[in-house]
Amino acid sequence: MAGLRKILLVEDNPELRKMYETFLTLNGFTVAAAIDGEDGLNQAREFTPDLIFLDIMMPKKDGFEVLKILRNDPAYNCTKCKIVMLTNLGDSKLTPEMRKDMDGYVIKAEIVLSDLLEVIKSLER
Repeated sequence: MAGLRKILLVEDNPELRKMYETFLTLNGFTVAAAIDGEDGLNQAREFTPDLIFLDIMMPKKDGFEVLKILRNDPAYNCTKCKIVMLTNLGDSKLTPEMRKDMDGYVIKAEIVLSDLLEVIKSLER
């Protein structure tokens, strides 16, 4: 996992955010955490992550709004970083248009923490 060392976690649920952040940090990643979409954009600009785990349903700006901004505005330095959406939407609810700019997605209700490492490894290939 040499390539994706800096991870930005954008998750409005404080318990999930802390759990993911702790797990990733204990596995050797440098992690910044954001509490909503606006905070995520600010952190992306300052932290310049290699990978972003981005919740879809959030206050202020939802994940799709943030994704579009990150992919299209060079000021955020994220046009080429990997972005994985965190969602409780089922696979059938994610349309091709929704998937267009993301590098993957994780269904939160179906994942165990160790699966996050597999997601990261798959993105490094």
